[in-house]
Amino acid sequence: MESWRLIKDGRLSGVANMAIDEALVRAMDEGCASTPVVRLYGWAEPTISLGYLQDSAPFLASGLPIVRRITGGRAVLHDAEVTYSIIAANDAPLFSGGILQTYSVISRCIIAALKRAGVDADIYRGTHQSIHKNDACFLAPSRYEVLAGGRKLVGSSQRRFKKAFLQHGSILFKIDTEANARVFGPQAAGRMASVSSFSSVGEGEFAGMLAGEFAAGFGVSFVESELGPAEELLRREILSSKYSVDRWTPGAALRRHIKAGDAAPV
Repeated sequence: MESWRLIKDGRLSGVANMAIDEALVRAMDEGCASTPVVRLYGWAEPTISLGYLQDSAPFLASGLPIVRRITGGRAVLHDAEVTYSIIAANDAPLFSGGILQTYSVISRCIIAALKRAGVDADIYRGTHQSIHKNDACFLAPSRYEVLAGGRKLVGSSQRRFKKAFLQHGSILFKIDTEANARVFGPQAAGRMASVSSFSSVGEGEFAGMLAGEFAAGFGVSFVESELGPAEELLRREILSSKYSVDRWTPGAALRRHIKAGDAAPV
């Protein structure tokens, strides 16, 4: 049986989470690593993540930390959730059918874990619904994403590089109605589902279930792991050079000034 790496991280900042995911996929794409990785993690504070090309302007007034993903898609307000990332080679037999096949394979594993937790989840098989550029990821499902009670429970995004891909996604456990209304408008929370609405299983217990279903669905075993030396070097480089730039952490300089009680920069 093939062995994959399993990385279990706690609640980290948005920039830390995105830097780790990027370091993992870059290391595999550049040939510094070859073993596929499943990573499970959380968020230290409520944080908005934006798609690679998404306009940050509509979200700056929220006052929340913002980080840009290297994947596409729309904005997500991360808070009480289990977040997963999967990094593997593009030509791996499980994922060689392209983006949609990969979504389908991964979503089936997530659904199996949700069903173990008592959530009657299913795959969305309709067509992609067009939404406004500043809308939330959870306002509309894409094909092969996961629904519960007719509402979106899991939001995922994927990007393929030359040799490797990254797919990461949020599995919601609780919905902060007020915060989502402030960021995305009053209609947002009504279109979202959460595990806690259907089950008493907690985030930690569910993370174990999810790892088990990924192993069963992919036909692999997991070895718990940390970042390797090449990945750690990439992580540090990404944090110092990339996430110090406003494009990747929009509004960070402004929030630092406001927190310090200084005048806003002009």
